[in-house]
Amino acid sequence: MESSSTNKVDLFLVGSRKSGTTSLANFLGEHNEISLCNIKEPNHFNNTSVKSIDNYHSLFDWNKNIQLDASTSYTSNLNNTKNICEAIYAYNPKAKVVYTIREPLERIRSHYRMSYERGDLNTSLNEALQSHKLLLDCSRYYSQINVFIHTFGKENVLILKSEELNTCETEKSIIYFLNLGQPFEKQIGVDNTADTDYRMPKSIDRVLTNKLYTIIKSMFPKCIVTFVKSNYYKAKNKNLSMKLNLESKEILKKELIPEMHKLQTIVDFDVSNWTEKLNIL
Repeated sequence: MESSSTNKVDLFLVGSRKSGTTSLANFLGEHNEISLCNIKEPNHFNNTSVKSIDNYHSLFDWNKNIQLDASTSYTSNLNNTKNICEAIYAYNPKAKVVYTIREPLERIRSHYRMSYERGDLNTSLNEALQSHKLLLDCSRYYSQINVFIHTFGKENVLILKSEELNTCETEKSIIYFLNLGQPFEKQIGVDNTADTDYRMPKSIDRVLTNKLYTIIKSMFPKCIVTFVKSNYYKAKNKNLSMKLNLESKEILKKELIPEMHKLQTIVDFDVSNWTEKLNIL
């Protein structure tokens, strides 16, 4: 069935980056009532990728009850979150929103490592914390998701801890939140919160997506390709330091401790250990 003017994407997994969103999106997409967008992150509502509404709608299977857009960019830049949220609400005020969160220091380190490996950053973690706003913004959980709670209502926003994604309680909360008619057949296999994310830098990625390379790569077992990628990153990260200097520690304390205190007021689980980790930096 093709999309009609009345069809709307009605489920948005908006973040946070490096908090299990890929695993969760794939898990949700396996349910026979949910259509995961053909492009995991179409980024339609921040006007960076799929801009046409017709093109956007063409990415979903409209024979299913729920259409899922899993664009983490919707909560990447705090300056844009409000406008993106309002754009989604204008498009579908009945939409539901899911947001995953992870221990903030681990999320920042994982985010930094990914950006460094891909060539988006070529500075130390300490320098990146001062110059790369997204590293902090993506861990400002309260400021990011409270915009969606205020707009869509708390009953239409589900916040999940990435550390607890692979639990029966989380599955039950998702089924209840989405009013699904039947349970999932598999458990969530959380793997994208790991510090190693084997994605090539953009410059190399352009080479590796060349048709000739694709043909050559298909001639080798997947385990060999994975081994080569793994060793590439080991070599690249050999001298990568995750140590924080005094200035970085003070920045993290100043910016994130208030966020954690506010976050505790809107979630049903305890995040005090996250605050404690920040306090003892």
